[in-house]
Amino acid sequence: MPYIKVINGVMQEFNAAGVNTGKVSGIGLNAHAYLEHRNWSVTAPLAPDPKYPDYSTDFPYLAANGFKYLQVMLAPFKGKDGYWNWGEVVGEPKFASDNTLTDVNIKDSYWLAITALLDCALANGIGIIACPFWNPYAVPQLVGEAGAAGATKDEQAAAARVALVNPQSKTRRYMRAFAQAFAQHYSNHAGIAAWMAAQELMGVTGISLTATREIIQETAQLLRANDGLARMISSGNAGIAHTSPRQGSLQQYIAETLPFVNPDPVDCLCENLFPGNEYVSSGLTEGADLPSDFVSSSLAYLQVMQRAAHTLGKPYYLGSFCLSKKQELALQDTERQDNLHALLSAIRRTGVQLACYWDWNGGKPMEEDGLNLVETPAYSNRRKAVWDALRGEDAMRPAPPTPCFGVTKTLQFQPGLMLTVPSSVRYESADFSLSYCIRQQAFSSTVGQAQAFVAHQADKKGWALFKQDIKTFLSMWNSVGTGVNSHGHGLQVDIANRWFRCTYTVKHDGSISLYVDDFLMYQSNKMTNPFVQAAGTPLVIGHPVHALEQGTPAWQLSDVILYDRVLTPKEVYDYGQYGIVHRPVGRWKLDGNLEDSSGFGNHASTPGQLVYVNVG
Repeated sequence: MPYIKVINGVMQEFNAAGVNTGKVSGIGLNAHAYLEHRNWSVTAPLAPDPKYPDYSTDFPYLAANGFKYLQVMLAPFKGKDGYWNWGEVVGEPKFASDNTLTDVNIKDSYWLAITALLDCALANGIGIIACPFWNPYAVPQLVGEAGAAGATKDEQAAAARVALVNPQSKTRRYMRAFAQAFAQHYSNHAGIAAWMAAQELMGVTGISLTATREIIQETAQLLRANDGLARMISSGNAGIAHTSPRQGSLQQYIAETLPFVNPDPVDCLCENLFPGNEYVSSGLTEGADLPSDFVSSSLAYLQVMQRAAHTLGKPYYLGSFCLSKKQELALQDTERQDNLHALLSAIRRTGVQLACYWDWNGGKPMEEDGLNLVETPAYSNRRKAVWDALRGEDAMRPAPPTPCFGVTKTLQFQPGLMLTVPSSVRYESADFSLSYCIRQQAFSSTVGQAQAFVAHQADKKGWALFKQDIKTFLSMWNSVGTGVNSHGHGLQVDIANRWFRCTYTVKHDGSISLYVDDFLMYQSNKMTNPFVQAAGTPLVIGHPVHALEQGTPAWQLSDVILYDRVLTPKEVYDYGQYGIVHRPVGRWKLDGNLEDSSGFGNHASTPGQLVYVNVG
């Protein structure tokens, strides 16, 4: 039932009636072979094999266990060869002699089989993440562009690559026609939660980045143009494969590859994390034995990827992840699942909204590889510890909260509104942290006019939080007026009229860290001369009218919190995710009043007129 739309870089969940029910947050599953298991038929097996549970009995069970999203291939894996191939199930297209597609020729029985799956998903509150092109070589096989009869597997792959990179080939003409027909057929069927434009296109075929981008973009454009619900489109992990040794730097991958292979209208970055990449290590090959004392590096990697996603203004979607039974044995981690818990915790801590586990209901091949996760009332394949982890506290978490905890109203600022908090020795620690929530609406067009809007400074000592246009940055001084400031948060993460939760932590040596929505964004260097706090100085919030400002800046500020120490990353995270505030020396929620709710009662005051508005 739920489907996903990306709005302002965030996955938002909608129900079948089209009502936004909040942010997406949770673990999904990959069930790629669902329709293979019932032979692409409307009719379910009379007695499903416990190793191949049918979705008609499966969906209620998954929904009852908290799973909302399943990633499924909705066209056969094979083109013409093998059992239940594309031509047999979907239909064989017809072409003129010049490669013009004259009839896409999709069978009614195919539509009926897909519709039965989607109707069942809709009835059970499950959203299908639909991939029409799971195997990049299936279509060249279907249209006869995967090599001559008797060709070797490598020769077939080479011929298929030639067809895939040629926009006028039968392969590409059919892919465009099929994507359009599929999106049109299910334009308003809420059983589809999101689209995948392809699946590991470049990693499987080895075609160029340019050809990969072209195929992804034209498929995504057809899906978007023919989708009445404007659902999220994923690239399907189309980027470069993780290799050892690396074929390029992580910086190249983030700065060049990811933006290139996730072009608009692709809505999110999509990656798969398996052995050989950062889920396991930066250097191990897929076949390497994992040391028993191995510790996952997933947290640091996901922090990097979330930063890349913020820069592109798109959410990060973890399309597949898992460790095999063999790898768990090598790690001596079959029961505790420490590495899986570490990854799930990293997913939660870094704010990844959706991640899909590989593989649910994959059948015999996945069973033999030790990847299959099938845990039903009737059957267990001895991966119960994995099943429990995916349903545990690390995985099943509430949706990310709004920036302002326990706040229903917020104070509307503009130049001239000043709040004053009386001085306190509690504010004079050389180690301190400042947290606040801000939404900047209209802002000045005057370049270079930075204005302090939270300040504790006097006599060339202390600190001030500045805002300039839509940027903020923290500056600090020593007794001779020499200062240092953070690089602030600016255009990379800021969007006008959107709430941001920001936390600055400051050490007595002048080094500053900035967290935006609990994610570490910037760190500055130490000061040459020691930082000196201002003594006996009030805390001032707001800034006066500036004669050179053009336009009327306006911003909303909420939940200003001051600490007399450097917050740990966990403390920042605890506030951002749970609203837990650890021992503040001052807290002004600005929730319809100017009270200090820290317990010290150091309330603010103002001679101006206050305007409070609802937080939204």
